[in-house]
Amino acid sequence: MKQRGFTLIEVVIAIAILAIIGLASSSVLLQMTRADESSRQQQAAISELQFAFLLMDRDIRQMVARPLRSTPIERRQVYAVNDGGVVDSDMGGMGFVRAGWQNPGDVLPRSQLQPVAYRVRDNVLQRVHAPFVDDASGEPTVQNLLEHVVSFEVVFERAGESFERWSVEGQLPDIVRVKLEHEYLGIFERVLLTSGPIPMGEVRQESGNGSEDLNAPN
Repeated sequence: MKQRGFTLIEVVIAIAILAIIGLASSSVLLQMTRADESSRQQQAAISELQFAFLLMDRDIRQMVARPLRSTPIERRQVYAVNDGGVVDSDMGGMGFVRAGWQNPGDVLPRSQLQPVAYRVRDNVLQRVHAPFVDDASGEPTVQNLLEHVVSFEVVFERAGESFERWSVEGQLPDIVRVKLEHEYLGIFERVLLTSGPIPMGEVRQESGNGSEDLNAPN
């Protein structure tokens, strides 16, 4: 009996078909891997963005009408500022004093006030805070919040008017409008509320060395 085999042409065709199927499969797998990686990166960026706005909202709700005694006299009534140069930012920035920094049992030698700044360095949004309001000698703590930030803008608003810096004695702005552009996620704008027309600075905060009147003269 004669045994029939595959001709050379049939073998070549079969190999070519298998190669095409393999290339197509690898291409689909590569696309799926890239899509999954992109999705993970985007999800991570969204989580970082949400966390950054959460911190801003928490800090701004605790904002107090409290000047910095360590600053020059002509700027002591500037309670909040969005000048990138003041907070040492590559673009827009925001700086103010907040209350409610917990110090249970006054264990630490500090008050419950905290100077806070938000700035952008090398396209990274950072939260910067120091342990003491009126002492600029120590090293601040820097927390990286969000990468790939293209722009960062802050505006203070009260009764429909907009201000680049807030310096109304004993009062706070109604809202802080924050506009942020991310390289991959796009533009986001949040309206964050302060503590309202009765500033939290009217409350006395206890410190390790006794109570401190936040509205005391400078």
